[in-house]
Amino acid sequence: MTVPDLGAIKEQISSLQSLPIPEHADSFEEIHNKLNEALTQVEGL
Repeated sequence: MTVPDLGAIKEQISSLQSLPIPEHADSFEEIHNKLNEALTQVEGL
């Protein structure tokens, strides 16, 4: 089992402000999926 890279996810959240607004929805979905994956891994411990 790999440990989720929460630092990378936090950086991705921070970089949202630099993206054009039309790209926000796709980024939110990607971040959401990564956080869900991280939570699933933590719950499985």
